[in-house]
Amino acid sequence: MAAPPPISGTILVADDSAGDRAAARSILEEAGYKVVEAVDGNQALELTNREAPDLVILDVVMPKIGGLEACRILKAQTQGTYLPVLMVSTRSSVAARVEGLRSGADDYLGKPYDPTELAARVDVLLRTRAAFTAQARRNGAPAANERRPAERIAAREAPTSSEIREAMAEELARAGRYNDPLALLRIAASRPLADERLATIVRRGLRRIDLVDVGGGEATLLLPDTHFPGALAVAERIVRGGRKEGVAVNVGVSFFPHRDTTSFPDMVEHAGVALAEARQAGGGTICLYQHQGYLYAPSDQE
Repeated sequence: MAAPPPISGTILVADDSAGDRAAARSILEEAGYKVVEAVDGNQALELTNREAPDLVILDVVMPKIGGLEACRILKAQTQGTYLPVLMVSTRSSVAARVEGLRSGADDYLGKPYDPTELAARVDVLLRTRAAFTAQARRNGAPAANERRPAERIAAREAPTSSEIREAMAEELARAGRYNDPLALLRIAASRPLADERLATIVRRGLRRIDLVDVGGGEATLLLPDTHFPGALAVAERIVRGGRKEGVAVNVGVSFFPHRDTTSFPDMVEHAGVALAEARQAGGGTICLYQHQGYLYAPSDQE
């Protein structure tokens, strides 16, 4: 199969290291992108408003405003659109990566740069942005009186598993129409656990629009309108809730939008792959499908 044609775009590179900015610029311009540079987080925010880049690369440690805080601000300012953020750092531990992703970043990359990897990750993020921006333009905004599938299910006294799954699939279709984020968690204990007990652990602190299906010792949880930070917060709460009851609960998480996700079965399968890795690690572990290998065991302190 022939490789897809390259996608163009403007990339904002924010880094207080002139050498690292030059390295990124060289790689990205060689790949055909326009590059804008910022020397700190504050300038990155200003240039984002002025230059409207298609993707932002943020170094974690910068003066004035660091990359993590700049990412949080950018994501808050661009709600309703999809501006990808690639966090970069010389720190490449799992804890550092999770910290970067928790701030709202779409991906995390260690430095020094591998030219092929940097160009590939930028290409994937730009293609995801282009696809979902085009979809949002075609479909427009939801009607003010539109009742979402999760709300319809929440109004029922005892929905069946098939009805819940159908609503989950409809929520994914809705997210695709309106370019909304979505997260799906598959949850299971390290040892056999009654469905009722697992449901109690999973349901604590959920919103009315969150959808839960429990059966066969595993729970599937769909979180509408939820980016990575929110999904991770829910997964951590579930793992900690299990620990308080003396149970090691493991969680696999998949996300939308994602380049490999075109259907609800895709999301379920991806979360299942992540759950299998989490269960293999055991001890109350979270695994993120979007960032394979990011096995993360939260501390007991919230």
